[in-house]
Amino acid sequence: MPTFEDPAQDADELGEAARGLAYATRHISVPEDTYRVLGSMHYALTSVQQSLRQLADWHERHSPFAATDDGNRTAGQEHAAKASGWLTIAAASMDQVVQLVMAAQSENGRIAWQPEPSPLDRVLQERSASLDPETPATGEAREDARPRLQ
Repeated sequence: MPTFEDPAQDADELGEAARGLAYATRHISVPEDTYRVLGSMHYALTSVQQSLRQLADWHERHSPFAATDDGNRTAGQEHAAKASGWLTIAAASMDQVVQLVMAAQSENGRIAWQPEPSPLDRVLQERSASLDPETPATGEAREDARPRLQ
């Protein structure tokens, strides 16, 4: 459970949840779940983006207190400023990722997932197609099933 107060613990939990999701999405047994998964991923990515911005701001605000291990405050402040800059760029880069996930979710929402035919269903469809001069996919007569005039 998120603490909403301990960023280190919540970041660890996010890492484990992301690892679990990466494992779970290898096989999706209920196609309709993809819409929910994409929605949750959109929400998570937006939250990560917000966290990156907040970390960038934190580094910027706290840079006057930064120093290196040997006490060099100037170098520490430079590192804090660079960290803030990289985090700002990372947050801005997330905009494209968030938009792409939203686009994928929108397209996914237009899909009416059909059940996968069983092996018996496939055999019956093939048998039916071989007996019926009309192809089931297009409704057009098969060329070899038309009577030939001589």
